[in-house]
Amino acid sequence: MNKIRSFLSKSSLSAFQILSDLHLEVGQQYTSFVIPPSAPYLILAGDIGRLIDYDSYLAFLAKQAAQFEQVFLVLGNHEFYGLSFLAGLERAQKLENEVVLDGKLVLLHQRRYNTPNSEVTILGCTLWSRVPENAKEVVRGKVKDFEKIEGWTVDDHNASHEADLTWLRHQALEIQLQNKSRVKGERGRNILVVTHHAPSMQDTSSPRNVSNPWSSAFATDLLEDPSWGEVKAWVFGHTHFTTQFVRNGIKILSNQRGYVLLGSRERESVEKDGMRVFDVRRVVHV
Repeated sequence: MNKIRSFLSKSSLSAFQILSDLHLEVGQQYTSFVIPPSAPYLILAGDIGRLIDYDSYLAFLAKQAAQFEQVFLVLGNHEFYGLSFLAGLERAQKLENEVVLDGKLVLLHQRRYNTPNSEVTILGCTLWSRVPENAKEVVRGKVKDFEKIEGWTVDDHNASHEADLTWLRHQALEIQLQNKSRVKGERGRNILVVTHHAPSMQDTSSPRNVSNPWSSAFATDLLEDPSWGEVKAWVFGHTHFTTQFVRNGIKILSNQRGYVLLGSRERESVEKDGMRVFDVRRVVHV
C-alpha cells in the first residue's frame, strides 16, 4: 500500500501499468511471476492464464490486488481453454466477488468504468475478431480455440465479435455525445479502450505474420470508424507483438510477454532489431 500511495502522490490517476499474454499456465507460473508496480492501476489485457486453473489464477490476482489500487482484467481466448465460453465467463465473474481481492478486481467484459478523480473512462471487452467467410476453414484448422474451448465455433467467434463491437461503439458514441453536450467549464471524458484482440490488421503483429491466411483470427480493421472520436489510447494483446503507434489520433499499444518457459531468462526491456519487447513495468498515461 505504501507503493500505491507514493504513486498517487507523484502522479495523476491516469497512469496505467499494462501487460498481456503472460501465459502463466505454461509451467504453472501463477505464483512465481512478479509484477513490480509502476503505476496505481494495473491493466491485464487477456491471456493471463486459464480460468480452469481457478485457485492459481486467483492467487495471482490476490498478489496484484495487494499492491495496486485497482486491477482491470480483460478475458483473452486462453482464459476459456478447458471450459465452455459460458463456464469461463461464470468463473471470471466469480473472481470479482472473491473476498481476498478486496473489491479491487474490475472484470472488463463489456464494461464501462470511470476512474475516480480523473477524466478517464475505460471501455473493455475481449473484442473477438471478425473472420471472413473465405478464411473460416483455415482459421478453424490453425487456431486452437476451436479445439480448446468446449463447443466453440467460428460462428460463435464472429457472433461474439459483433456483440462486443456493437457494445463498444455504443459506449464510445454515448461518451462522445455527452462530451459535446457538457456545460461550460465541465471537463469531458477521455476514453481508454482495452481489448484482447487487436483493432487493426496493420502494425499489430510481427511483420512475418501479416500475410498469414489465418491472421483475421487475431485482428480486425476498426480504426477508421468515426465512433472513436474521444478515444485517446487503445491497449490490446493476443498477437504476442509489443508495439506502439498512433493512428487517427489514437495511441495504439501493447505489452505482450508471450510464451516463456519456467526458468528461462526473461527478455530485457530494450529494443531488439528495431522492435519493442515486453517490459513488465510499462505504463501508459491517458
